[in-house]
Amino acid sequence: MERDTFEEAYGRWYPAVVRSAWTITRDLTVAEELAQEAFVKAYARWRRLERSGHAQPWVHRTVMNLALSWVRRVRRGRQLETYVAEYGSASPSAGMGLDQDLVDLLAQLPRRQREAVFLRVVADLPEVEVAAAMGCSTGSVKTHKKRGLDALKGLVDETRSISHARN
Repeated sequence: MERDTFEEAYGRWYPAVVRSAWTITRDLTVAEELAQEAFVKAYARWRRLERSGHAQPWVHRTVMNLALSWVRRVRRGRQLETYVAEYGSASPSAGMGLDQDLVDLLAQLPRRQREAVFLRVVADLPEVEVAAAMGCSTGSVKTHKKRGLDALKGLVDETRSISHARN
């Protein structure tokens, strides 16, 4: 396996790391800042991460932990709904290459299902790397992904039936 330099890894992984943070924070500016912070932490231990072969899942797990901490801080300071109502009117998902309908549906999933579906299906990471990023087994990744996809299918079916009822 060819090892990446930090700069190569940063260039390739940065968009996916930002998307990972954004699925939790729903704020593009914050997601970009958290991605930068995760890469700064990775840079400090790059040799060890590179040797382990798990640098990419480590960066994803780190950014998700940072994003969860950010959400907790926001909730302590004010209700998250107030924050989203105040700042969430402009959708950053368009600039990230994500369909807004998909983003809205993913936001309705429980956190672990959303993480598993996003990392495995949207970011297309292998199950082993998703498991490392989520801090769980590959079996748990499969379970969370399946439940998440089943829930998404239900949400899509529900949306379609509401749409047909209106017509």
